[in-house]
Amino acid sequence: MKVFSFLLSALAFLTSAYFFIVDFRITTESNHLIYMGMLITLMSICILGIILNAPYVFKTKRRAKSFTYSSYMQQRIKNKSFDSQLGLM
Repeated sequence: MKVFSFLLSALAFLTSAYFFIVDFRITTESNHLIYMGMLITLMSICILGIILNAPYVFKTKRRAKSFTYSSYMQQRIKNKSFDSQLGLM
């Protein structure tokens, strides 16, 4: 669900940025100023959605190696026959 939200935010940002660039002109017409203000608001909401969902999309997976080098492994009682079977010695 987070990936879908991230992709939807990115797509909406790109679409609104396209229309902002295409329709940009310097004018004092109130309708155009309101339209540009709404596009800027939409782009800022999309940026916020991208920032909030990015850690969930790009998080790294934990590996099993992090458990083999824990503090428990260093403090445990050594068993030579068990360690030689697993190759820990």
